[in-house]
Amino acid sequence: MFAGIVAHDLKRPISVMRGFTELALEHLADQRVEEEDLSHLKRVLAASGQMSRLIDDLLTYATARDAALTLLDVDVTRLVRQIIDDHLAAVEETEPVPQVYLGALPPVRGNPPLLRQLFDNLIGNAIKYTPAGQAARVDITGEPAGSGWVRITVADRGIGIPPGEHEAIFTGFHRAASTYTGTGLGLAICQRVVERHGGTITACDNPGGGSRFTFTLPAAPGEKEQHG
Repeated sequence: MFAGIVAHDLKRPISVMRGFTELALEHLADQRVEEEDLSHLKRVLAASGQMSRLIDDLLTYATARDAALTLLDVDVTRLVRQIIDDHLAAVEETEPVPQVYLGALPPVRGNPPLLRQLFDNLIGNAIKYTPAGQAARVDITGEPAGSGWVRITVADRGIGIPPGEHEAIFTGFHRAASTYTGTGLGLAICQRVVERHGGTITACDNPGGGSRFTFTLPAAPGEKEQHG
């Protein structure tokens, strides 16, 4: 609750700043203004957007640790399909279209908002951390993993993880690739979400290039009976 209030209070002045900056850019669009001067306003707009995303990530990070979890049976295949569609819809026309393979994922018992954040971060990273001009390739698969558990893997063909940083990337504010934008909290949030559900998450190199993230989540009751 406190984190939500603080986040709201921090985002309010940022929203005002973004609004007036957008108005200024719109007003100057049809006037003879040096591009360099316009670029200053565009940098303000970009910086305010980054700050807003950081506040959102900090709120999610706090919520993933402290919020009471309402657990439901979740159709993970449907949830992930929605997330994939959202990411594909956001791809610019000039960018290569990501190739995403989604296997049948067993249903799990979890908190839908946190699980959405988990998959959104992992899929978003898999698409973002791809060399420029190359179409992202993401494979999302799952299987039962012993009594009462499901194992899910998100693998990509991107830039990979620097040697020796496979555990450090889950640390808050850790940035493995400084040339890409981000707050450095995405994977820390993923770890916190998985651990709140009693599972574990690991990262390793994907054979042939890229990264592979594997994590466990509680199986939905029907899965426990079927595969237990």
